[in-house]
Amino acid sequence: MNIKIFINIIIFTLLINSNLNAQTVFFDSKNIKIEKNGNMVFASKGVAEIPSKNLKIEGEKFVYDRENFELTIFDNVKYIDTENDIIIESQKMIFSELENKLLSQSETNIAYKKNYKIKTSNISYNINSKKILSKDYTEVSDNFDNIFLFSEGLIFDMFKEIISSKKISIKDQNNNKYFFENSKLNLKQNEIAGKELKIDFEDSFFGNENNDPVLKGSSIISNERNTRIFKTVFSTCNKTGKNCRGWELQSEIFTHDKIKKLFEYEKSWLKVFNKKLIYVPYFNHPDPTVKRKSGFLNPFYKGSSNLGSSINIPYFYSISNSKDFTLKPRFYLNNDYILQSEYREAFKNSNLIADFSINRKKNTSTHFFAELDGEINENTNYKFQVQNVTNDNYLKIHDIKEYTSLIDSDSTLSSFIKVETNIDENTSFNSTIKLYEDLSKNDNDKYQYIFPDFNFIKNIKLEESYNGTFEFLSSGFQKLYETNKYEALINNDFNFNSYDFLSPRGIITDYSLLLKNFNTYSENSTVYESKNDHEIFGTFLLKSELPLKKELDSSRNLLKPIIQLRISPTNGKNISSDDTQIKFDNLFSPNRIGRSDMVEKGNSISLGVEFEKQNYNNEKILGFNLGSVIKDKKNHDLPSKTKLDQTRSDLVGNLFFKVNNKTEINYNFSYDRDLDYSNYDSVDVIFELNKLTSSFNYITENHDFGNSEIIKNDTIFEISDEHAISFNTTKDLKDDFTQFYKLSYEYETDCLLASFEYQKKFFRDGSLLPDESLFFLIKFIPFAELRGAANTVFEN
Repeated sequence: MNIKIFINIIIFTLLINSNLNAQTVFFDSKNIKIEKNGNMVFASKGVAEIPSKNLKIEGEKFVYDRENFELTIFDNVKYIDTENDIIIESQKMIFSELENKLLSQSETNIAYKKNYKIKTSNISYNINSKKILSKDYTEVSDNFDNIFLFSEGLIFDMFKEIISSKKISIKDQNNNKYFFENSKLNLKQNEIAGKELKIDFEDSFFGNENNDPVLKGSSIISNERNTRIFKTVFSTCNKTGKNCRGWELQSEIFTHDKIKKLFEYEKSWLKVFNKKLIYVPYFNHPDPTVKRKSGFLNPFYKGSSNLGSSINIPYFYSISNSKDFTLKPRFYLNNDYILQSEYREAFKNSNLIADFSINRKKNTSTHFFAELDGEINENTNYKFQVQNVTNDNYLKIHDIKEYTSLIDSDSTLSSFIKVETNIDENTSFNSTIKLYEDLSKNDNDKYQYIFPDFNFIKNIKLEESYNGTFEFLSSGFQKLYETNKYEALINNDFNFNSYDFLSPRGIITDYSLLLKNFNTYSENSTVYESKNDHEIFGTFLLKSELPLKKELDSSRNLLKPIIQLRISPTNGKNISSDDTQIKFDNLFSPNRIGRSDMVEKGNSISLGVEFEKQNYNNEKILGFNLGSVIKDKKNHDLPSKTKLDQTRSDLVGNLFFKVNNKTEINYNFSYDRDLDYSNYDSVDVIFELNKLTSSFNYITENHDFGNSEIIKNDTIFEISDEHAISFNTTKDLKDDFTQFYKLSYEYETDCLLASFEYQKKFFRDGSLLPDESLFFLIKFIPFAELRGAANTVFEN
């Protein structure tokens, strides 16, 4: 330190200490100016220190009024109070030595104990009482991403570490907002107390972004362990455009246990449309931040034509971070019951889920499903599945399929182990050992064993001069079914597909070559001859199409004629009885007969034309496709249903017409090759009329295709955004027999769902009789669900 600076410090210190009531202040500055007989001292950038209080003030400009003992600091002012662990930053501060008070007269930032940051303005800091006062809007944030907003300022008692305010709002780390009055925030005990509370939860906090969840209460006490709110009203319902919320829960005491992450409600009334409905002394549920927590899940009621009404009370148990268990007991009103459970476990490279149930009535019935899938390494994965049931009708009687995700069918079971591997980017292999069980069949005939089947695919890179791709596919299986029927198969496909060739006239052409080596051995087979069979098949396909386009004033027309030459000189098997149906969608497919064990024998030309009209939004307005197959000679080994065994096939195609934005028609057809009659017609009509949407599906098969005529209808009428009526039915017009119809009414908002459904079935399903039933569902989203049903069984 040079002598000039040292002298300035001494002079300034003596001036300050000339009054006995003043604090001892040490000042360090490179430029000090004294005026008015020593009563005014001016200093540029420097530091003022008060050692007795562990205070230090930094700034760009200092003005000391010796008569009033006030020190004013300007620009980039930083007040450091190490004794109270507080730092105050501002652009202007006034320090009164006599009152031992600090005033900030601009926007102010305060850092307290490195845990809290305060943004405010125009504060008064009484160093003796350790209180900070601001009447301006103040924002306080902590290290947990919580933000405290004080719209009418605050009083911060640093000695007690309590912040008091008339009005406070809090935004927590989940974007939930809390508003209450006459609040006290205890930083030492991390506790909040206040009155007239309102919590505005983030809309999606309970899983639905259309919600407007709100909780109101008369008073609140919150600390690190729990939040207790008294005389609360809670709802997740959005009130926009409504007179009242769909439901409200009024509770004497609401508690959020932050340790257990639990919402608890005491002495509660559930109100629906402002009417008290249910009184609940106590209940709880995990808070929305909990993904897995033990406890009861939503119970529900359901009816059964065979066993009557039942109640299901599921219980979820979290065993560990990687294991959990759900017990799903179902109790019927006739004292019967079924115990069902689901176990889940996550391993390092695999996941297990298992489902089991038991029912004791006359005879004990059970089911067991399990699924394990995982990875052996980054290129190889596996899947293991087991499905077993002790009673063939057990799954249907108890609607097991509705209570588990492990089965898709309640009439066919499948157990297998499957391994898939990608050997390299061009090579893959998979193999499966399977057991199928058809529950509609008796005894051993219900089982089918496949041990194993496999698929090997190899994409072979070719030189660019070949202008195409080459693929080798090998597949096969061993199968035992219906007790004594055995089949073994190995199929090898060598397939070359060319790239597209574009001619100067715009014709797009491609071709493909297929060589198939097919080998079988069978005994008592219903598909293959009972002997060793080795076949070689070959097919050459050449396809050309000419895309045409015409631009109109308000639309564009697209027309594409297509011709495909198919040459298959090798022999084929007799598949004349196959139920194969040719549609325009598969007319040009290499395997339009749907057989992997052979190719379509003979030579043929497939002709087709595609037409489409589009508007300038690229929306399809009108479409028409038509095609047929012409063969050089008859081949009675091919499917007769579509006339592929004749020199000309049926004429197949489809028509699409968008009448307007609310009505469209789809028509698929297959006409006799001589146009004498229609074999197949399918018409789909969808139209909208204001709030009514209805779709009809009409399907008829005649002459060569069979003798059936079915119509289906699905209709929904949206009375309003919340009310809707729907109707579904299927009817066999040939036999004048309605299979079923269902009439439903549904009221749904963002937080409340109420639906009533009447259904009548007229057909048998095994031992299950025709029935009619009335279902109802009430769901308070996202918490509770009530179901019920009344059933009548029709006897023949």
